[in-house]
Amino acid sequence: MRKEKKMELGTVKINNDVIASIARNAALAVDGVASLKVSPISVLAELFNKRYYNQGVGIEVTEQDVRLEITIVVRYGVNIPEIAGTVQDSVRAAIEELTGLNVAEVNVTVGGLLTQKHEAEEQRGE
Repeated sequence: MRKEKKMELGTVKINNDVIASIARNAALAVDGVASLKVSPISVLAELFNKRYYNQGVGIEVTEQDVRLEITIVVRYGVNIPEIAGTVQDSVRAAIEELTGLNVAEVNVTVGGLLTQKHEAEEQRGE
């Protein structure tokens, strides 16, 4: 699926991969977000064409707007509701600013917690 926008000289098409990349980068830029997580449900939903998923970002494009689902992993010790709200604001602002598309929803699921121990193990490659 792509979101199309009529312009003076023709049509501009924005691929879902682009929208997903913008959302992913905006979410990862939020302090306290360690990574994005691909959930098994997202893989099944994509198989049944309910939504488009790309590395932890689900996208549903309608005629009027875009709806997103993002699954994040947060660092231990952060205020989870505050981080999720910041991710919602950051993703919405980035997509609307960079694409001109209307973002109706940004649903955030916290799918994991990165502790200091796990972070140290990841850095050592364990």
